[in-house]
Amino acid sequence: MKQLDFLRRCNHQTRFNCDQNWRRQRGFTLIEILIVIAIIGILATIAIPQFISYRTRSVDAQMQSDLRNAAVAMEGYFAANGVYPSSVAVFPALGFQGTQGVTLSLSNVTINSYQLTATKPGGSQTSFMFDSTTGSIQ
Repeated sequence: MKQLDFLRRCNHQTRFNCDQNWRRQRGFTLIEILIVIAIIGILATIAIPQFISYRTRSVDAQMQSDLRNAAVAMEGYFAANGVYPSSVAVFPALGFQGTQGVTLSLSNVTINSYQLTATKPGGSQTSFMFDSTTGSIQ
């Protein structure tokens, strides 16, 4: 019934205007919707891997930052007490507050050296290690 009413109204207009009005009332065609879905799919295939890469790099940066800050806390403890702490439990008292989700562990503590390890899932590697003898993160 709607089509008949529309066609009656179109008799008084030019053919071009009638086709445009008819198209506005119909909505989108299947081809137009498929093209939009294809474009969204292409954009998603570009964006998702890039997002995962950014996330991985941010987890790595969190672990490395915590290792550097914990090393500063270790050296501050050593300067105050003359020995390195045997546990990471003293870090909060030294002003160190780690990143949520990053787990720090302390190993191979000797009179003049130590090793710190930071772990968190989602990074490019499972853990990073700081060695006080070389001063580097691996």
